[in-house]
Amino acid sequence: MSMRLLFFAPVFFPILFANACHAQMQLPGAMGAPTPTGQSIAPPASAAHRAPDEEYRGHFTAAKPPKIEGVIGKSLSLFGVRGALQVEKSAGKFVVARFVAEGGKISHPNQLCEVSMGADGRVALNALGSPDGVIRLQLDSPACPLQFDVLDGALRARSPTGTCSFAQADCRIDAGGLWGPAGTTFSEVQIKSMEKERGAAERSMRTHFRVLLSKFKKNKLAAETVVKTQAAFPAERAQACRDYDREEAIGFCALRITEARDFYLQSQLAAEDSARKSDKKPPTSRRIAKPYLMSPGAPPR
Repeated sequence: MSMRLLFFAPVFFPILFANACHAQMQLPGAMGAPTPTGQSIAPPASAAHRAPDEEYRGHFTAAKPPKIEGVIGKSLSLFGVRGALQVEKSAGKFVVARFVAEGGKISHPNQLCEVSMGADGRVALNALGSPDGVIRLQLDSPACPLQFDVLDGALRARSPTGTCSFAQADCRIDAGGLWGPAGTTFSEVQIKSMEKERGAAERSMRTHFRVLLSKFKKNKLAAETVVKTQAAFPAERAQACRDYDREEAIGFCALRITEARDFYLQSQLAAEDSARKSDKKPPTSRRIAKPYLMSPGAPPR
């Protein structure tokens, strides 16, 4: 991508967003709705209509991500249909009280098997901070160090090692994906509410993307990276949600993945803002001692 990206942004990005919006219309309920609250200091409302090269110069503070208390005690399943996952709080720490995942036998990959954890003792969840804008926890298990991103009423799992192998159980599992409630558990009122939330999440994500891009208008490589990842997001979201229970009707997975993307963009904006403020901060003044000049004939000190 050449330097034209920066000079012709007002032409390029409307086209990009038109295509993105067209893709989003395939989701149920991609309608307008009030922007959700929760962000302590956000770009002005007019930021959504700014040209991409206009930079938001205010102090940006990312919204607080969902807390793990939102999934405590809830029955979660992979894509809402497979296995079981239940998180509880014990002695001030978060633990997995039940974890059941399906897989294939190591000795006979075509044969199904199942792995269960928690029955013989709860498994701890270790905090990893918020590297992508949302809280991340890791399962304290050498055999399966799954990492969970905490979303609103769901956990998005990924494994640093890809699949998890349990030699004693002769079972290999792939537990990556969105663990959430079954699609049949949502009422019509909840479904309609999520339709509005998706519209708000889409607008918030696009606004934060444009503002982040404006901050990189002098950094070609960073701008290219932001554009490529945002352009690839709709396809990645569709891939992540294609197997979720009744997704075409409820859109739960798409909503949570979009919110997670927005939290990531907000975290990048906050980090960029902090970095710029650090760069502009004047260096701490240091007092330099004056050299001692010895007058002629004076005895040395």
